[in-house]
Amino acid sequence: MTPKQLEQRLFLLTVAAVLVFTVLVGRLGYLQLVEGEKYEKLATENRIRLLPLAAPRGDFLDRNGNPLVTSRLAPVISVVPMDMKKPDEVLQRLSQLLGYDVRQTVEDTIARLKERKEYRPYTPIRIATDADIATLTKIAEHQLELPGVMIEEQPIRDYPLKDVGAHVFGYVREISKEELDAWRDKGYKMGDIVGKTGLERVYDEVLRGEPGGQQVEVDAGGRPVKTLPGRKVPVAGSSLKLTLDRSLEEAAAQGLRESMDRIKTQFPTKAGAVVVLDVRTGAVLAMVSEPSFDPNDFTRETIPPDTWQAMNDPKWQPQLNRAIRGEYPPGSTFKMVVATAGLETGTIRPQDTIVDRGVYWRIEPKKCWKPGGHGVINLTRAIEVSCNVYFYDLGYRTGIDAINRYAEGYGLGRPTGINLYPGEKTGLLATPEWKLKNYKLLGLKKPEPWQPGETLSAAIGQGFSSFTPLQMANYIATLANGGTRYRPYLVSQVIGPDGKVKETYGPEVMAKMDLKPSTLAAIKEGMHLVAQGPEGTAAAYFRNFPIPVAGKTGTAQNPHGADHGWFVGFAPYDKPEIAVAVLVEQGGHGGSAAAPVARRIFETYFHVAPARQNAPATPSVD
Repeated sequence: MTPKQLEQRLFLLTVAAVLVFTVLVGRLGYLQLVEGEKYEKLATENRIRLLPLAAPRGDFLDRNGNPLVTSRLAPVISVVPMDMKKPDEVLQRLSQLLGYDVRQTVEDTIARLKERKEYRPYTPIRIATDADIATLTKIAEHQLELPGVMIEEQPIRDYPLKDVGAHVFGYVREISKEELDAWRDKGYKMGDIVGKTGLERVYDEVLRGEPGGQQVEVDAGGRPVKTLPGRKVPVAGSSLKLTLDRSLEEAAAQGLRESMDRIKTQFPTKAGAVVVLDVRTGAVLAMVSEPSFDPNDFTRETIPPDTWQAMNDPKWQPQLNRAIRGEYPPGSTFKMVVATAGLETGTIRPQDTIVDRGVYWRIEPKKCWKPGGHGVINLTRAIEVSCNVYFYDLGYRTGIDAINRYAEGYGLGRPTGINLYPGEKTGLLATPEWKLKNYKLLGLKKPEPWQPGETLSAAIGQGFSSFTPLQMANYIATLANGGTRYRPYLVSQVIGPDGKVKETYGPEVMAKMDLKPSTLAAIKEGMHLVAQGPEGTAAAYFRNFPIPVAGKTGTAQNPHGADHGWFVGFAPYDKPEIAVAVLVEQGGHGGSAAAPVARRIFETYFHVAPARQNAPATPSVD
């Protein structure tokens, strides 16, 4: 290589070096002067996180201000996707510590968020709620192995009564895709905890509050190391003051469970319902459905398989609110409807009598529950002893149309209007027109007209009709207060987080029955004799009760098992305050299965010391 060529090559290398240096300096200057602010922000965002702070849901209070449902702070384990340097390793180790696979939960959540264009890699994804101290200790001990895993405190729902009142309160869980599609315009977003059933669902928008946020500084592993200024305080949701009485709710649940336990050797049932109403307003003082479930189980991400299986038992259906969605024949508790129709239409007078010899022969042989019958009997005694023959005759003479007209007046076979989710069933008040339309449901090959014998069955509550326990309680409340049918309601006030009342709810009259005082007096007297008369079918449980009680037992035939047991009643007899309906599914007899539950409720409401009650050796059929 000649000296000239060497000189040219050195010149070119020098020029290239200068150009490279110039480019590097220029790029560095550009990054510092032009885009310095941008990259400073990115660096800061890698160091600072905005942690969402959930707003506590509003509380449920009973009518005396006692807590029924609250929220409490609980430890929550979450993962921040962008801080997991090796996600598979971190999630595998976390799964080992928690005892279940969390990878699928994280992947599913990220997929849903990406689908809705809501994914933010720095937003925590909840893995475990209300973790116990042992689990938290494990996470803390292995924190260096778990970059991106964080522990924080968030409010979660707390149901201190556990499985008491669960069907009224409902439960909360993460919003579903379908719910989000329907509610997105109301401000809901993926990951929100929402009410699924009961009052939690009906009043979700009132209860949920406004979430906040907190800026924190994190280390290289994404672990919070410092709280920074800039906190947005979450605003709690509004609370609900309910019409329920906590002591009555607990007494009704306990009384129903004890009754079912007492009769289980003869009638192994696990199902029933109780409704208690204020006859002066329609306020629901207690509503119980058995079997029940614990709403606290739904506050966690995973429900143990045995718990899930139990709460979804296909035979007993613990999540079914039998008080508003169970439909049952009324049995002899329907006899007051027939009595109303007979008296109001002038078919009978209270003092009119018939002779019951044990069988009714007018259309077809129909037996009384008592062999040999009750002899000479009038209306009040017929109610007291639940004489079938008397009501066969009264039903035949009165007619199905008149009977149904007064049943409708009492609200039977139509919605009560209560605001709960899932909604109430309407029940069925069978009419001749209904039979013609639904002949296939009855196994008939062609439409057939209503038969006189079907009126006899309807007159003692054993026909096609079926009603919910709430409808039955409202019917008795209407009778007790003189004919005013109210809409049953559960919420009396909405109270803001500042303690001020935002909304008030009260009595709402749905209809009024123009009943003669003599009609009401005769029927109420008969019901009083049921509970405290010499031959009353429930007298074994109320004869010495210090408060005058009126009631009616009922045994409803059940083609799928043992008969259902009913008790309906009100107290005080002379100045009614509360009405009660108790249904023990497949409980056998209303007197022995349901009446003791009602006594427990009356004891609690009137502050009467409990007395040991022994079931009669031979309970009446009703």
